[in-house]
Amino acid sequence: MTPSSVRLRAIAVLLVAGSALTACRAAQPPAAIVDGERVTDQQVAFDATLFAFLGSLQRSPCGTPAAGETQASACARFTLSKVIQEDLVKHYAAEHDITVAPSTVTQAIAQLENSLGGSDALPGQLKAQGLTPADFTALARRLLLFNEVRRALATAQLSDAALHAAYDQQQASFTQIHAKHILVATQAEAARIEAKVTPSNFAQLAQRFSTDTTSAANGGDLGTVSAATLDQTIVSAALALQPGEISRPVQTQSGWHIIQLVSATVSPFEQVKSQLIDQQSPQIFSTWLRGALSSADITVNPKYGRLDTTTGDVVPIRSTATGQSSSPPASVGSSASPTPTPTPSPSP
Repeated sequence: MTPSSVRLRAIAVLLVAGSALTACRAAQPPAAIVDGERVTDQQVAFDATLFAFLGSLQRSPCGTPAAGETQASACARFTLSKVIQEDLVKHYAAEHDITVAPSTVTQAIAQLENSLGGSDALPGQLKAQGLTPADFTALARRLLLFNEVRRALATAQLSDAALHAAYDQQQASFTQIHAKHILVATQAEAARIEAKVTPSNFAQLAQRFSTDTTSAANGGDLGTVSAATLDQTIVSAALALQPGEISRPVQTQSGWHIIQLVSATVSPFEQVKSQLIDQQSPQIFSTWLRGALSSADITVNPKYGRLDTTTGDVVPIRSTATGQSSSPPASVGSSASPTPTPTPSPSP
């Protein structure tokens, strides 16, 4: 046999072996299939590195291990859960033209960098985990898309009437009060001070008689604070005054107060409307996600666990009897009725 024929035969053997390896890999089931879209083991492994890194920044683990489960396995389950949810979110976003502005991504990363001590810290930490700034930017964009979809769902479902009702119920949260007070122990002491207090001597009397030593040093000044942080008896008395006016003595658990209003500002509805939407968006998103999970055609590789459509989590497969393994269906769709086994995990 000539050297040339030996080389040709060796190449042929390698090609056959390569074809067999490719066929073997193609035959391996993916980590999941979501409405026909394959999620590969490689994608889960890479994203697990990203989520573990993000968890380290937040000082929280990537997933919570079940009894006898490794942290790596819990992280893989957590990651696959988020990738499945992300696929549903991406489809909704595409159907409704929802995107994340580049400036939003830049601002979010800048805020994170500031919390880490500056823009030089993040690249080094990423490099230590085999990641790049581009990897992290892509992850930030993916996570921010969840926020945009949450907000869009809530905006579509919440009427102005419902938002106005929430605004009225939470008005104290949107009210800033600047007031002064003189606090004394008894009603008789409060009455004596009331008889001689005026706007011009209020600070002097507060310094002399108030038992609230912190504010007394400042002439009874409580500063400008949210009305939600104050005793509501004080809030009611203060808001009944015009700026500069002084109240009659009012009682709280702390004692008797004489209050002078400096100013009160209520944020208008339009100014806090987006905040009201954001408050209700998590519950609306959770309801939407449960429906999307139940109606989607989702297959999960049993080596990761099974999908709980009530939570969106991939949970461990547990045996149904001693020495017996459960046989959960690999496909989870609208007809599935899994028993909930929630696994705590942070939202994306």
